[in-house]
Amino acid sequence: MSAVPAGPPVPSPDAGPVATGVRPRSAVGLAVALTALFVLFIGGSAYAVYADWTTWALMERLLSDPGAVGDAELGRGESLFLQASSVQTRAMIVACVVFIFWFRRVRANARVFAQGADALASGVAVGARFAAPAKLWLPSRIAATTWLSSRPLDTDDGSRRFPLTLVNVWWGAFVAARVLGWCGGMAYSLAQSPGAVRHAATAMLAGDVLDIVAAVLAALFVIRLTAMQRTRSAQSPAVAAVRP
Repeated sequence: MSAVPAGPPVPSPDAGPVATGVRPRSAVGLAVALTALFVLFIGGSAYAVYADWTTWALMERLLSDPGAVGDAELGRGESLFLQASSVQTRAMIVACVVFIFWFRRVRANARVFAQGADALASGVAVGARFAAPAKLWLPSRIAATTWLSSRPLDTDDGSRRFPLTLVNVWWGAFVAARVLGWCGGMAYSLAQSPGAVRHAATAMLAGDVLDIVAAVLAALFVIRLTAMQRTRSAQSPAVAAVRP
């Protein structure tokens, strides 16, 4: 990283809370709802994996023996593919909406736990998810800062007990899934031959599998961070207002 001009000292993410009259709010309810939505999304993604595999198998048979696959079977395969894509997309949209509310809540709580640890406002943290190219990097930085700011105060080995591995692996899987899905979708829309459709289905199959992995990691991230904030809030009267 390049050098930056010296500025005012930045408080440590592990610094104690500052009593400013601002009270954190519980994120437990949102976390429960979000975890349930992740389960639904995983189901939708599994359905999409099945549709991708069916499409790939049909194209493989068509390439091996063009007469072995009829128009009706091709039509059913295409309908299955489009239906699975619609189900997965709708599940993702709902989960993303709830995730935004949950993320805004825990980010606001983290700013109470560690005043000034991150100059970005919680509204910017949410908006960063829609601003290219920052949406590929900035949300992960904000998530990492929120994670560090929410670590319980009595953990001298907090870096070992609450490492950033989960945050980094989750975000990497999420970005990889989006890239593969986008590439596969573009290839599918431009495909003019069974071979091209098969390649597109391969990319989308890999992307949907990564979607499942990312959703599992996201659920773990939500559950762990919410639990960390509940523990942190119970350690000081200044932030004792968080309730289930």
